[in-house]
Amino acid sequence: MRYFLTFISFFFILSVVAQTEKEATDNFKKDIQYLSSDAMEGRLTGSSGELRSSLYIADEFRMNNLLPYGDSGSFMQKFQIVKIRLSQCKKQIIWSDAKQKIDVLEPFVGFYPLSWSCNHDTIDTEVFQAGYGIKAPELNHNDYLDSVKCKGKIFVIQLGHPDLTNPHSKFEPYNGIAYKVDQAIRMGARGIVFCKNDSITKAPSGQIDRLIKATNIPVIYTTSKAESLVKATSIRLQVDIAQLNADAHNVIGMIDNHKKNTIIIGAHQDHLGYNEFGGSRSKAEGQIHNGADDNASGVAMMLQLMRKIKKTKKFKKNNYIFMAFSGEEQGLLGSNYFTKHPTIDLKQVKYMLNFDMLGRLDSTKKTLTIFGVGTSPVWKEKVINKLKTDTTQLIVKTTESGTGSSDHTSFYLQGIPALHYFTGQHKDYHMPSDDENLINYHGMYLSYQIVLQNIKLVNKVKVFPFTATKNEESTRMSFKVTLGVMLDYAYDGIGAKIDGLSEGRPAEKAGIKAGDIIIKLGNYPISSLQEYSKALGNFNKGDTVPVIVKRGKEEITLNITF
Repeated sequence: MRYFLTFISFFFILSVVAQTEKEATDNFKKDIQYLSSDAMEGRLTGSSGELRSSLYIADEFRMNNLLPYGDSGSFMQKFQIVKIRLSQCKKQIIWSDAKQKIDVLEPFVGFYPLSWSCNHDTIDTEVFQAGYGIKAPELNHNDYLDSVKCKGKIFVIQLGHPDLTNPHSKFEPYNGIAYKVDQAIRMGARGIVFCKNDSITKAPSGQIDRLIKATNIPVIYTTSKAESLVKATSIRLQVDIAQLNADAHNVIGMIDNHKKNTIIIGAHQDHLGYNEFGGSRSKAEGQIHNGADDNASGVAMMLQLMRKIKKTKKFKKNNYIFMAFSGEEQGLLGSNYFTKHPTIDLKQVKYMLNFDMLGRLDSTKKTLTIFGVGTSPVWKEKVINKLKTDTTQLIVKTTESGTGSSDHTSFYLQGIPALHYFTGQHKDYHMPSDDENLINYHGMYLSYQIVLQNIKLVNKVKVFPFTATKNEESTRMSFKVTLGVMLDYAYDGIGAKIDGLSEGRPAEKAGIKAGDIIIKLGNYPISSLQEYSKALGNFNKGDTVPVIVKRGKEEITLNITF
């Protein structure tokens, strides 16, 4: 009889577990199917599709009796994004030299404003010839020796640097336009006119980047007459840039348990729309990017945690903010806006959990990566070292850094311990093919179980210190060149493993394939992602170098041109 009861109890437990998983996965599927449907039109930041997505999430908060914590008693926190910036200059640029010789350039044909420029209309203004606009005492070069004489003038600055024929010149860090603009402003420039006197330096794009914040001075590039410009003594110019903004929305709800500490649980809701702002890896135009994994899956995870926490007494030792960010794909705009305009006291935030791409767990590798475990000693001591993965059979891989290309970074930069959960890259990343039918719902449930463990394990922790980490991501994002690959951050073998490739980029053109492992790039052996990052920083556009990849058991040498 005892064995019979044990047998019945065993099957009762299995039944309860199955029901629990079904409830969670049904909710995952409901949310993802809606958010990644064609009706959302890819949830582009500032679009009607993103607004419909925001309203859906707000309704879920409302139906679960969360308190609205957006603007003016609503679930929505509105912020503005720049949709487009276009030059509409109509005036010529006119300058004269010491002999009063007048020279002229026509708008659009002879000059155009750069992304850093504000709108401005100057009368004849004295010129300071600023050479290359470089201040590098350690290289015995300073174009601003007379720091008083240059203030209040329009700077004429040449693109490039004094050592252009050397591809590995120590002047390379001073070659960027952003550096030169920043340095000129520091030296008191009233405006900047860029020109180029060589055939090596590439001219800056005439397209105004809407994501580059305008400075408080006019900044233009001249396409010709550089020899005349570097003799100019006074300049008259106009910049007239039209800007169109749009409203974007964070969605914020709170479970207020009247406790001292608050936990923030978030995921970005936006995606690429029809690729209006760029970011797609596809060459095809006009296709909806539904973003089922990126990041309807993360929002679905956040919503399911909201439902679970709301009805579970064990979680009532803290308050909870649940948040769907917009603008992540455009540079963490929504999460950054929230941290600068918080609707709660950030000093009361215990930690932040972020979910971005939780829907494509590899059924063979079963690897869940948790970024940010170095942001507090609590993560390793109380969570990572005590996680039970026997029931999920997941392999949990961790990284230390608190920064990266997702919204946890915004909170880390405010001194808040933050984790980011991620099930891996795949060939459909930032492609129109990232659709709901490819979601691994059982894999999402396994990840969900790990997250619940995480929250339970630190539920009673009162002291939650923050620790700064090494910013590995910024190193990866500062390259002058790129291979156009997605790396497998869960791979812990020797080399840098390729998870996917962008069409028409250097790696694909060279014949590199998904699954290849880069073991040597140029003369640099690659043993890890860190070594890959260091090696990549040594190359310039136009360089052709050999790359050795391991494909299965075979080592293949290919030539790659950046």
